[in-house]
Amino acid sequence: MAQFQPRNWGKPPNLPSTHYLDTRIYTDPGIFDEEREKIFGNCWRLVCHTSELPAVGDYRAIEVAGRPIVVLRGVDRVVRSFYNACSHRGAQLVRSVRGNVSGGIECLYHLWTYDLNGGCTGITRPEGYSRCGLRREELGLRPVRTQVVCGLVFVTLDDEAPPLEAFLGGALAHLEEHLSDDLEVFHYHSAEIQSNWKLFVDNDAEQYHEFLHVLNRTTGMRHPSYHQRRWLLYPNGHSIIEQNEIDYGGFGLDRRNENLITGMRPDGMVVMLLFPDVMVNIRSTVVRIDTQVPLGPGRTLVEWRGLGIKGDSEEVRAMRIRHHNQVWGPAGRNLPEDVIAVESQWKNMACGASRYNIIAREEDLKPQDDANMRSFYQEWGRRVGRAPNDPFAEQKDVPRWAAAEALHAK
Repeated sequence: MAQFQPRNWGKPPNLPSTHYLDTRIYTDPGIFDEEREKIFGNCWRLVCHTSELPAVGDYRAIEVAGRPIVVLRGVDRVVRSFYNACSHRGAQLVRSVRGNVSGGIECLYHLWTYDLNGGCTGITRPEGYSRCGLRREELGLRPVRTQVVCGLVFVTLDDEAPPLEAFLGGALAHLEEHLSDDLEVFHYHSAEIQSNWKLFVDNDAEQYHEFLHVLNRTTGMRHPSYHQRRWLLYPNGHSIIEQNEIDYGGFGLDRRNENLITGMRPDGMVVMLLFPDVMVNIRSTVVRIDTQVPLGPGRTLVEWRGLGIKGDSEEVRAMRIRHHNQVWGPAGRNLPEDVIAVESQWKNMACGASRYNIIAREEDLKPQDDANMRSFYQEWGRRVGRAPNDPFAEQKDVPRWAAAEALHAK
């Protein structure tokens, strides 16, 4: 019997510095706090779809970088966002995840009121402020920069951030190609998972994990087009995988060859990944969008939306719902398998059983190449100011990442 030979498992793998990650970037509380400020506090964040705010006064309450934000549709139909905090003493204004305040917003604490443009419309017993010269016109809600593209509502807390179009860069054309229809959200669910937000991003990004899913390896991976497509990598950490076709018959599912989303081929599939946390996954007839709210190093609120074309007949909408739920849904096969996988990763990283992650596959940007993950972590390192493979090294030792790979676009 061969004698057991211990190994120094704390030693980095013998790989280029761009090809592995120190798992402390997922577990360290200090790094999590930095991410909130330097990434989620500065990037453009997708918070909802305009169809979730159909009527004047409809709102969505969300959290961005730990700050409470309310997104609402004004009387002029424009979507705006504000900090969900009263200008008087900071009390939370809207207290439900979604609702309608068409008559204006009233603070429950001292009954100050605001209109849908964020202006202060009423101060309880204003005569008490007459001596100090307090002016209602100067006490509106704190606005948050908001832009809408292709029906997607983005916000940023950074007043100096470049415009959304500049942040999206070349990825914007792909959104416009496929999301130009008048789409609407027909399905929403969320779950708090016991894992780091980046692990779920990794899961959405890498095609190598399709071996996890019985459905994927018996449908998409068996089609000849699977390995013919390539990753398109763009600045700011965005990436797109070219469209391929799915052999749904291999799993006994419906073919998807009618009522297609714009730009989609019959049985086609496209995945778009927007830094830091968005996945847009289109399977011919239905769109799935993932977004995340990091709650702690090992706690993440994941939101899933299913979208179809507004104005569908009852029969067509039922078809889209069926197609959505066959693969995803709240109880489709793929999502529970994804959650099981990333929670198992987190558990081993948090206890120290797993110290390094390997992102070293090189296949000329074909689907199971890890180049898009390396591009993501290049952008992560640039924004956080840490080397993903050695996050506690002095900043002067942060390696220069392969910019050519991140900027490659076909």
